[in-house]
Amino acid sequence: MLRRLVSLTSVGIALPVAVITAPIWIPLTMAADLVSRLWRFPTLRLALFGVVYLVHQWVGVGRAVEISMASRLGRRNGLPAEREVQAWWATSLLQWANRLLGVDFEPVDLSDIPTGSFILLSRHASMVDAVLPIVLICGHLKRYAHYVLKDELLWDPVINIFGKRLGNQFVGRGSRTEADLDGIARLAAGALPDSALVIFPEGTYATPRNRARVLASLERKAGSGELGSDVVAYAEKLDHLLPPKPAGTLALLSHRPDADVVILGHVGLEDMADLQGFRRRLPLRRPVTVRYQVHPRSELPADPQGREEWLRQQWVELDRWIDSVSHGRDPR
Repeated sequence: MLRRLVSLTSVGIALPVAVITAPIWIPLTMAADLVSRLWRFPTLRLALFGVVYLVHQWVGVGRAVEISMASRLGRRNGLPAEREVQAWWATSLLQWANRLLGVDFEPVDLSDIPTGSFILLSRHASMVDAVLPIVLICGHLKRYAHYVLKDELLWDPVINIFGKRLGNQFVGRGSRTEADLDGIARLAAGALPDSALVIFPEGTYATPRNRARVLASLERKAGSGELGSDVVAYAEKLDHLLPPKPAGTLALLSHRPDADVVILGHVGLEDMADLQGFRRRLPLRRPVTVRYQVHPRSELPADPQGREEWLRQQWVELDRWIDSVSHGRDPR
């Protein structure tokens, strides 16, 4: 409750301050770009998108209040309305990201997505790809999406309010605790019919720095005997991805034995895990390539060890696809 109060207050103050001080920060950001010889003004673009983000926060919180009041008065079912807001919020932010930042996605044919509930395992390269499943599932397919998310995202007021109402599970960084796994199990068991259960198996952005950090950690654990050397060898095979953390995925698979699996990959958001990366790459000059693969549940191993090995192999294949698509792309 304290986190929600602090975040709501901060967002409530930030938007009017940003609007009032626009005559100051707009020329300053333009000057910073000109001094850095960034002729396409990425700093200004990011600042303008920050204002757009604050506007979306105000609208999202207002809609949350409206839906709560209507539900209490018995005028409407809150859940469909909350899904509509979730889809609007993600889709609108991506549209503005396209206008201001050049972020665009190639069209995706979703006709092969399973008709029932499914588990979606997604690559995680940037803050942008976190909203991609919402756009595809809620925006295009008009279905529900339940997420496994890092609990620090609860500092975002809209995610805090709607994320909890829509049955998402927020977990801490690092290895999954028993409380995290119990929460994921409850999410899987209580998911709405025909919904998607979304998880990012890597746990964080697959940046070069994070890859080096994870590999060094695995090497230390292998040296102390906590892990086998095969785990290090596996991680070294991956040129673009982090080794998937299996615990959360295995928990979803265990508690949703009816759900097929969809693996979502994309190319074009590399080196955009932070504001510095955004500033260096913006505006994007090519649309992001998106691919998904459906794996019927009958194709997956029945035992946890077999499923873990299957997940690792899928990540190797996804890494190879990323390498083949990214070859020849403009790195700017």
